[in-house]
Amino acid sequence: GMCPLRSAAVWILLGLTISPACAYLSAGMHPGGVAIPSWRQAGPRYANTVCGLHMKRHVETRRSMGSSREDADEEPAVKKFGKLVEVSRQKRGDVIGARGAVKVQGKKWENLVSKPPTIRVTGGTAKGRKLSRPDVYLRPMMGKVKEALFSILREFDVLRDDAVCLDTFAGCGSVGIEALSQGIGQAVFVDYSKEACRTIEDNLVHCGFGDRGFVVTSTAEKAYTDPSTMLKRVKRSGFDLVTITPPYEEVDYGLLLNKVVTSKELLRDGAVVVVEYPVELGSLPPRLGSNLIGMRNRKYGRTILAVYCLNPGVDLVPRPDEFGELRDTYLQK
Repeated sequence: GMCPLRSAAVWILLGLTISPACAYLSAGMHPGGVAIPSWRQAGPRYANTVCGLHMKRHVETRRSMGSSREDADEEPAVKKFGKLVEVSRQKRGDVIGARGAVKVQGKKWENLVSKPPTIRVTGGTAKGRKLSRPDVYLRPMMGKVKEALFSILREFDVLRDDAVCLDTFAGCGSVGIEALSQGIGQAVFVDYSKEACRTIEDNLVHCGFGDRGFVVTSTAEKAYTDPSTMLKRVKRSGFDLVTITPPYEEVDYGLLLNKVVTSKELLRDGAVVVVEYPVELGSLPPRLGSNLIGMRNRKYGRTILAVYCLNPGVDLVPRPDEFGELRDTYLQK
């Protein structure tokens, strides 16, 4: 029953009282002259204040940003390439005189006229040692390619006694044993063939590295995704050198490299990743994900070696001009 004039007067008085308070609040001051925390510092005490309302809206915004990041994470860092078609050609260093015969690595040798070539350590303390090879088909890295690779690795100062190598698709252990011979402290060998793993163990003892290397029977993909057990064994937080030398026609390089790039534990800062791939792919990209930077990309006959570094130091100069574009001519559609 308040008269209209009195009601209007009450609202005017309320407005005069509230306006200065709002001005103080917007300035971060209590009306009594005491500073109050901003919304970032306010906490539960101010949950119902103007600051609390701002905080609630901000939290909702952050959640929406988080969901967009999760959606972005679902996009692979390295996209699927597809596997190579079976290229009918003689592979030098693997199958002598068996032109057009594509063999599956890890399977028994069949109908091969010539014996497989001898594999030896090319440098370091075990130089010249002959490595045994399992009675399964392997496509080992050629001796000249291996020499070229380790010449490159010396530039990156990764062959140190405090460094650890992960040799995947290890075969007879040729690359990892070469790393041990040329100065790296420890090496872990991964191959899915039990016969290959037994041969690697014998080769380690034969070369005098039985106490500096150990062998894991596993797929390379699993080793990249969950390397924690291997790292505990060598007492390291990540690997300094990872070599990826798969049988060309049996893998999708895009899927394989995505496992490496997205692994949270695999690589230490400054780690070097070596990828051996065939000329039929054209070229791997000059960057994998956001942090693996292409440093070298060298061709040796049918073989190309790409060398990447995780967050390289200022003294290491990337060479993106050595890389090119992926070729899909020989990829399965």
